Amino acid sequence: MSSSARQTAPIEVPPGTRLVLYACLPASLGEVADHSVASTRRYVADAGWEVVETYVDRAAPFESRALCEGWHNALAAVEQGRAAGIVAPLLVMLGHLEEDRTNLAVWQARTGALITTPWAAIDAADSTATALRRSAA
Repeated sequence: MSSSARQTAPIEVPPGTRLVLYACLPASLGEVADHSVASTRRYVADAGWEVVETYVDRAAPFESRALCEGWHNALAAVEQGRAAGIVAPLLVMLGHLEEDRTNLAVWQARTGALITTPWAAIDAADSTATALRRSAA
């Protein structure tokens, strides 16, 4: 099993999909960082999806998500069927530490949850290009 969660490309997420918006914002930036949540909310609306719950943790971005209450609430919303997955401004907000990335991948494999970001289309294209280069070698 990969130690990284699979980011779902926007074309794979059907219109009307219910998502939890989660962000971990540096406490030191205060409200300055809130624009990332607002822009992600606009991204979701433009894609035709629905944000059903929003959780924002104010914490050091490179610390473990295990200590973040909002993170646990976001996971629970998916596990309880209130949402099909999680959308975040940046994938790193879902886990910077290797342990967090591994835990997220295991959770995603167990739940089948979607994980996406406004950067998913770019990241998916990069992954496809990398895979094609590897198979051509």
